[in-house]
Amino acid sequence: ITAKGSDKDTVTAAGQEGDNPPKAEPWESALKTTVVDVEVGEFQGHKVSLWDLLHSQYIPEENRKELLELYQAGELTLEQVK
Repeated sequence: ITAKGSDKDTVTAAGQEGDNPPKAEPWESALKTTVVDVEVGEFQGHKVSLWDLLHSQYIPEENRKELLELYQAGELTLEQVK
């Protein structure tokens, strides 16, 4: 999980180091670095980040927005989002 986040940091640091830290909110980073096993669809048999799963075709936009708002507000834990 940490390596995945580090890879992204390394790639962005090579580009524009000063621009990215303010954009990476802690709640967003947690969703991007937390992976789950998915047993259906295009992700079957793969580990996928919660962020990618939330932004996939399997989660309707309204549900995604609601989950993200509740999680960002601290009303849902990372475990509950899983």
